[in-house]
Amino acid sequence: MSLKISIIVPVYKVEPYIHKCVDSILAQTFKDFELILVDDGSPDNCGQICDEYAQKDSRVKVIHKENGGVSSARNVGIDTALGEYITFIDPDDIIEQNMYQVLFEHAIKYSADIVVCPIRSFNEVEGTISISTVWLEGNILDKKNIEEKIIPSILRKKYYSILSVVNKLYQKKFFDQYELRFDENKNHGEDARLNLILLTHINRLVFVKEPLYNYFIRKGNSLTRKFREDYYDYILDNKNFGLSLCDKYNIVNVVDNLNSEFIITTLNFMQDIVNSNLSQSKKDDLLIKIINDNEFKKHLTSSNFPSIYYRFLISICKFKSEKLFTGVVKLKVSIKNLCKGIVLK
Repeated sequence: MSLKISIIVPVYKVEPYIHKCVDSILAQTFKDFELILVDDGSPDNCGQICDEYAQKDSRVKVIHKENGGVSSARNVGIDTALGEYITFIDPDDIIEQNMYQVLFEHAIKYSADIVVCPIRSFNEVEGTISISTVWLEGNILDKKNIEEKIIPSILRKKYYSILSVVNKLYQKKFFDQYELRFDENKNHGEDARLNLILLTHINRLVFVKEPLYNYFIRKGNSLTRKFREDYYDYILDNKNFGLSLCDKYNIVNVVDNLNSEFIITTLNFMQDIVNSNLSQSKKDDLLIKIINDNEFKKHLTSSNFPSIYYRFLISICKFKSEKLFTGVVKLKVSIKNLCKGIVLK
């Protein structure tokens, strides 16, 4: 009798949280699973903690490897997995006790290739709790609906529940048949890109209404990426990937949205550059590189934004003035801080 589910957890510098994560997995009402803990060269005691779990529970497998990043760790887990289905969990999150019971039952009942549940997010910085929106137009979608509705919605970034990999149960055969893995050369958007590729191959997608995955937003969150100087390259690459899918599936009505999103995301990154701890000369170099990029310049002229502030930033970029851009962003931050001070008083 084949193993049903392989649960893959990349582990790196999460010593304060790993116990709660693993305990929530081992407490599942669904029992027919293997838990693959991939110690990605963690410098703390995570590797030892993983080994201790393996000694206590035969379902736990531990892989120790050199640090290669979350995508590398997940890929090692996929290569090792023996389950008919696979799933991923971040090492500082926890899951509801019935998560895999519910997802597996839906997979069997509806012959689903992927089953999705909402994510409950605990923002410990702001003290808020939210639940991600799932698909609202029916809970069982065939290939036609996936191509005509789901993929365009992901390209519009409408549904976080669809973008993430941690709230899903996947049939592993698609990873094997199409040799799909996380792109280890990408440092942003790996989840969304893999999901988009998978969705082009599967036949049925099923949603459940109950939020079963608990995601924690903490200061210095373990899998949160730090500021990256090459982030513009990712933004550009992501846009081109989306446009290639639009071309493949003739999704005309999303193209303008992708181009506008490209400009907005780039402008936000440029503001992050101004507010970063980089030297002023480095900031200027990065801003000049973006402002002079042909792809960026092309969409500046074709994009229209209702926000006066963004329209002003676009005008500055058209004039190729990184100094003025920096001054405006700093002025905005100063005004925002001043307003906060007035409110606090």
